[in-house]
Amino acid sequence: MNNVMNRKSTKMVAAAGLALTLAFTTVGAGTINADAAQTTKYVAKPQMVTAKSDVKVRAGESTKSKVLGILKKGEKVYFVKDDYGWSKVTYKGKTGYVGTRYLNIPGKQVDSKKAPVKKATPAKASTKKVTPTKKTTSKAQASKTVIAKTAVNVRASQSKTSKVLGVLKKGEKVTVVKESRGWSQVTYKGKTGYVATQFLSTK
Repeated sequence: MNNVMNRKSTKMVAAAGLALTLAFTTVGAGTINADAAQTTKYVAKPQMVTAKSDVKVRAGESTKSKVLGILKKGEKVYFVKDDYGWSKVTYKGKTGYVGTRYLNIPGKQVDSKKAPVKKATPAKASTKKVTPTKKTTSKAQASKTVIAKTAVNVRASQSKTSKVLGVLKKGEKVTVVKESRGWSQVTYKGKTGYVATQFLSTK
């Protein structure tokens, strides 16, 4: 009976030991996987540094980026610069990134909870002079007397479809106030009217 109890006790102790071994193994593996960046920055010159513990070397500043390899505890790597928690390193001839807190970096540490926000540089006001857009309206011209080349309609506005105020007979004289876009503004029977310039002549 005692032998049976001893065997059961031995099995229980062995199972407990195995569980503890697995737990420590998991913790050790976690050390390799842990590479979350911190928010402080080290001001240090490029130099060789050593890893405090096993840590992954990644292709970018993200725990989701590609893993280039693993630095073993005590292994040396060339440190380039630190960018608020991620250290840029040269790893096997390639550029990689390691969580700064896993490296022994001799240098001044900047205490900053957040990375500095870069201020947007205000756009400089243009010094170029803006040339005012020229209006297409024709300049006012001196009034003159013209003669109708042929019978032509006098209209209420500068349009062939506008109301007809009357008809200038061939050779009839009329006073032109100004010309604009192929139309002559005239004074016709005390009213302002418009005649196609092509039908008027100064001769």
